[in-house]
Amino acid sequence: MNEDAVRVTEEEGFVHLVLDRGANVMDEEMLLSFRRAVAVAREAGAPPLLLSSANPRIFCPGWDLKRLSGAVRDDVARFLRLFESAVLDFFSYPGPTVVAIGGHAIAGGCLLALAGDRRVVSRGARMGLSEINLGVPVPAGCVRMLTSRLAPHAAEELVLQGDGCTPQRALELGIVQRIVEAGELAGVVRRDLATLHSKSACAYAEAKRLLHGQAWEAARRQAEAGADAFLRCWFDPDTQDRIGRLVQRLRR
Repeated sequence: MNEDAVRVTEEEGFVHLVLDRGANVMDEEMLLSFRRAVAVAREAGAPPLLLSSANPRIFCPGWDLKRLSGAVRDDVARFLRLFESAVLDFFSYPGPTVVAIGGHAIAGGCLLALAGDRRVVSRGARMGLSEINLGVPVPAGCVRMLTSRLAPHAAEELVLQGDGCTPQRALELGIVQRIVEAGELAGVVRRDLATLHSKSACAYAEAKRLLHGQAWEAARRQAEAGADAFLRCWFDPDTQDRIGRLVQRLRR
């Protein structure tokens, strides 16, 4: 396992998680590293978490389709479980979480960003869920997270249209809470995190549980129940053709 898939530092009372794998395409190593980092922080009392990317142009583009394009059912099922577990671990983290989106956040990358309590995006970055264009639904547990995070019309647009959002549209839909210039991103998210850190940790955790606790439990149940439907779509001949053509473009 690459221990540097997610770089972890402690800064001024919070923990900084940095996606640090070049283009930050999601593979098992990255997701396991991310889950481990979140678990360690939780065990340490759930201090505030800041999630960002070392790549100034790309936050995360989603799954590593090059690796998964030829995978058998059991391997895709295992990866789906790992991905949803990583997203839901972050979503259900008791302490404050802020996501600095300095570059494009697409598909799984967008879902990971949306698992954070507060999302700040730099001008010029795009966000969106492209799963439906590939031929698969957004994973069921993540859909439950979206319905807790976003207004119904926003979740529906994001899931069903498959279009990327400009920062302004992302702000209108509630996908992010703020747009800043790229050079201001680091300072802004640290100030946001300091503000959240000044709140009572006990009260914040309980308020977060009251707001989202039922969704945390429902999302994990739906993730399990929805796996077969996702896999059926993944291995549909039309989807396999779409994945194959996309992977060919990515390899050029």
